[in-house]
Amino acid sequence: MKNLIITTLFLCMTIISKPLYSQGNPEDQYRQMGGVVGLTEICFGTKDLETVLFQQVGNVFYTSPEMGRVMFELLYVYFESYEVAKSEKVIWNGTQQAYNTNTFDCSEENKTLIKSFEQQLIAGLE
Repeated sequence: MKNLIITTLFLCMTIISKPLYSQGNPEDQYRQMGGVVGLTEICFGTKDLETVLFQQVGNVFYTSPEMGRVMFELLYVYFESYEVAKSEKVIWNGTQQAYNTNTFDCSEENKTLIKSFEQQLIAGLE
């Protein structure tokens, strides 16, 4: 039983503290992921990061239902940032605690950068 509790706590902390490549606290990380997913949907028509994230979140809900409120709050900021990215084409900057002032478009240069963000975030979740 003790091992199960320790494993559950470790899993929760791992999920909440990831991805490794994003900046700041868990709220910043979820805001960044929401923004990246919004931009990848606009530029590529895909939401691969969202799929990986939701698999991890689902695992947390299943194994640690007591984390439900925390995960709800993180998903709220994720979806908020997703909507901002889709409408304004910007992502959250955890260091500045604000959305970028420069917008992204779907130029090849920006697409390369957006895809790189997505791949780094996915790698941090896996």
